[in-house]
Amino acid sequence: MLLGYTIDALRARIRARVAAWLGLRVGAGARIHPGARVRCGSGSALGEGSILYRDVQILATGSGRFSIGARSHLAPGAYVLVGGQRLSIGDDVAIGPGLMLFCESNALADAASGAGLHREQYHRAEVRIGHNVFLGARVTVLPGSVIDDGVVVAAHAVVRGHLPGGWVYGGAPARPLYRIDGARAPSAGS
Repeated sequence: MLLGYTIDALRARIRARVAAWLGLRVGAGARIHPGARVRCGSGSALGEGSILYRDVQILATGSGRFSIGARSHLAPGAYVLVGGQRLSIGDDVAIGPGLMLFCESNALADAASGAGLHREQYHRAEVRIGHNVFLGARVTVLPGSVIDDGVVVAAHAVVRGHLPGGWVYGGAPARPLYRIDGARAPSAGS
């Protein structure tokens, strides 16, 4: 069992070196595990000691770029669609399995203006995630979202808009549940 893990870790380091050779800026000790797929142009970066686990997909096209900070990781099954936008993930970020993160997504067609089909309408905007953030399993992050430093997002939440630091968020859409220091979020009636 330990030998298998050691071999996987070695393969992950080798994959990171190959990605660096192909144009991804890769920090010391960064790892890309077997089964992870990264498509990006120049200007994208994987920070020192960061890890992309099995079955992570990061897709940046054209002028799209991403940066993942030092000691951050994306757990297995993360799907990250950067497209032609920018994605910034800070240092010491833990992202749980099954993340869905979109810098580009389909949008509603405006029937009144005759804008056409939903599949032809897009919402495109950069996404920024601060330092010391934890996104639980199966979180969805929508285009234009900003998550400040020191945020925790509960499993299955849908992030849309700005999440100020120091809070635990949950729900769809994500809303503050309580401060990390233990203070309760204000109720809707107060």
